[in-house]
Amino acid sequence: MPTPDLETALTGARLVEEAGALLTLGEEPERMVAHAFERLGQLVPYDLATVLLREGEGLRVAYAVGPLATPQLSEARIPVRGNLRLQNALKARSRPATFEEDDPGEDTFHGLLEMPHGHSCLVAPLRSRGETFGLMTLDAMVCRQYPESVLHHVGVFASLLALGLKQAEHLARLAERERSLAEEVSYFREVQRRDVLQEPLRAGSPAMLGILDQLRQVAATAATVLITGETGTGKEKVAQTLHHLSPRRDKPFIKVNCSALPASLIESELFGHVKGAFSGAASARKGRFELADGGTLFLDEIGDLPLDLQPKLLRAIQEKEIDPLGSEKSRKVDVRLVAATHADLRKAVAEGRFREDLFYRLSVFPIHLPPLRERPEDIAALAEGFLDRFARENRRPSIRLPEAVREQLEAYAWPGNVRELHNVLERAAILSAGHELRLPPGALPSRSASERTGRPLTWEAQERAYLERLLRHTRGKISGVDGAAALADLAPSTLLSRLEKLGLRPKDFREA
Repeated sequence: MPTPDLETALTGARLVEEAGALLTLGEEPERMVAHAFERLGQLVPYDLATVLLREGEGLRVAYAVGPLATPQLSEARIPVRGNLRLQNALKARSRPATFEEDDPGEDTFHGLLEMPHGHSCLVAPLRSRGETFGLMTLDAMVCRQYPESVLHHVGVFASLLALGLKQAEHLARLAERERSLAEEVSYFREVQRRDVLQEPLRAGSPAMLGILDQLRQVAATAATVLITGETGTGKEKVAQTLHHLSPRRDKPFIKVNCSALPASLIESELFGHVKGAFSGAASARKGRFELADGGTLFLDEIGDLPLDLQPKLLRAIQEKEIDPLGSEKSRKVDVRLVAATHADLRKAVAEGRFREDLFYRLSVFPIHLPPLRERPEDIAALAEGFLDRFARENRRPSIRLPEAVREQLEAYAWPGNVRELHNVLERAAILSAGHELRLPPGALPSRSASERTGRPLTWEAQERAYLERLLRHTRGKISGVDGAAALADLAPSTLLSRLEKLGLRPKDFREA
């Protein structure tokens, strides 16, 4: 037959185990603390059990349970200065302290509760990561003596309580972060949708009106779309419009620029990776395919996708499955793929730089965007739409497009297409003081002045004009098959040397 001390120890161990289980159930903190203290009360009878959390130079009553848990205790502040017992308890490592409250000045709840002379109080520190963040107190109206085994179990309970409180705090922070992220995602999707609606695809020319008709027809399907056209013609805008015309409009629209990502990273960016898949992969990460699940994935400059990754992309399109780096298990994805390129993919196929089967899989529904010089009817609509947005975003009065300026814009060849038009308009809008747009001198490079005077441009001026146009066309890309050096039939080092002499920097044209 067990001795009384052994029976007390066994009972204490069972009750603390039950309380510990309650502290890890993920309940609301108030209910969790109340249920755990209820179990502890069977081992250590109390009239008041509290959790006091450190705040500044004092303690705040965060939770109070028991017959003496009056409303005035809720959120009450308890000073620590001058109370040696509380100061010592906060310095303690783990062992609970028990004492008789015979000095009213050191009574934990002095001024808040009327406690009888000689009542007992048991205090244990609440610690996390080596720091004491609060105290647990058990007060009884009568003087009690606690055996060593009970004090041990109370110390274990306090450790479990500290763990449960910190877990609840972290869960609350995670829930708040999740809510905040959900609100941000909702906000940015709404901004994206509103931008497309407020700044729709401008179509005044027969060519663009025909493209709009094609988008309406294909949007309702899940067909893969390939958008081709010169750099800066607005391929991303077409892809966004397609997404917002489709049933997937409320799902993500995720874009990837295949030419902007290093070859060593693009596989992880597209398909994700598991923890430890490669050096530096400290945690798992979703790729763009998974982020776009249910929505649309826009792969810009698909012609720059490395050849060794093309089979993986083909499988993702055909099987609707991806294989994250380092994972042995495939993952299903439901993604509508839209690809775009300024390159001639048929030529790339003939030269062995692009897989023929992937080309045909991408070009189920091809859409070609003509350059801006071939559709001058769109220039006025594009300009007016941009000026409206510029005024709205910068809280400026509306800016009108005068007829003379419109004629200038329509007469220019726009080698940089819509992107160049927007850049010229933005600079002009900033410099225009009144309600009418004024083009600053030199805004539109032209040979007309030299032609009128009969004086040809200097060799250096012609070279500079040619290289500027070349860099706009390649968006500052120097090397590679579609780079400026290859198009100019120069070695990259030679081209860079000429650019440096002329004061031209490739990076200035990457977003031009």
